[in-house]
Amino acid sequence: MQLLEIQSSVRQDRSVSRTLVSKFIYQWQLFHPEAQHQLRDLGQQPPALITAEWVAANQTPAQDQTETTKALLAESDALIAELFECDRIVIGVPMYNFGIPAHLKAYFDNVIRVGHTVGYNRDTATFKGLLTEKQALIISSRTGSYAPETPAATMDFCVPYLQFLLNFLGIQHVDYVEVPYQGMGGKIQQQATETAIARLMELAEVW
Repeated sequence: MQLLEIQSSVRQDRSVSRTLVSKFIYQWQLFHPEAQHQLRDLGQQPPALITAEWVAANQTPAQDQTETTKALLAESDALIAELFECDRIVIGVPMYNFGIPAHLKAYFDNVIRVGHTVGYNRDTATFKGLLTEKQALIISSRTGSYAPETPAATMDFCVPYLQFLLNFLGIQHVDYVEVPYQGMGGKIQQQATETAIARLMELAEVW
């Protein structure tokens, strides 16, 4: 069993998503002491943005790759290898301006590649994710509550987008724990955080 931790907050200290991801992983490892753990910290080491040269290299057939094109794709290849090697993925993601951090978007731009993580059937014009038999958990902090079936849910372009991308890659088992009302202070923030932690501790036992 191998767990891949993906952190996307730009903050190290006082990051709610980082703190709760760490709490969850610590509890989860108590039930899986044999599991290996790898950290991919996008907040501290953002992946490179894709460029026109990157796109051209990605579209170059394997037999025609050069040292230059291979170098352009090296980071993407490494990120994809991590995904294939892991069994569980935990993503800590704060909501930035109703969406995901830019460096998390850059990460998915690097790992969503036809022929590598996604198959494409030209006859039916359909895609098939290749990262199967994996589970993912999204832990998302935000200043308000954007829970499903609430009035603000339509403004959440963070978690639904992530869920779609993970499903597109073939990861169909995706759990989600919202950490709302962060930065508001007082009892409402404390209660929301405690509720999220309690949910994560329960999930760690069965996930």
